[in-house]
Amino acid sequence: TELGLDDKFKVDSCGLLGTCGTEMPRFPNMMGYADLWALTDSHLQRLGIEVPETQTAKPIDRAIAQEASLILAMNREILCELPGNLINQFPDFGFKMRLFSEMAGDICDLPDCDGKSDSQMYQEVVFGIDSIVKNGIKKMCMLTDVLPQTL
Repeated sequence: TELGLDDKFKVDSCGLLGTCGTEMPRFPNMMGYADLWALTDSHLQRLGIEVPETQTAKPIDRAIAQEASLILAMNREILCELPGNLINQFPDFGFKMRLFSEMAGDICDLPDCDGKSDSQMYQEVVFGIDSIVKNGIKKMCMLTDVLPQTL
């Protein structure tokens, strides 16, 4: 919003669940997973972030990968290590795949909280994502050719 780019980006949140023969997510969004939501919601609220009930989880597919200007993975497992990783599924689109942390000039994995019950871990991941977005939006724009490279 601050950069006036609201009409320049379409952001889609996809995952590996439901791809490569894996089962689809059990619930349409994170709110259906009561334990995970309880560990996450308070941190989102502290940042003023609301997740709409209409937001649904969906698997990435070829059409999404083809249309995307940039594909961001939270960690190396998703990007290139798990059997159904992004690069293996969509090798012809590997050139547009990056670790999410690269947007803030770092190369590190954000941990996968699934199955974990450590509130501190959830807080670190939520605040880490928020920081990367806030500090990395200009780099993301450069990588997708929305803004000139001189920012």
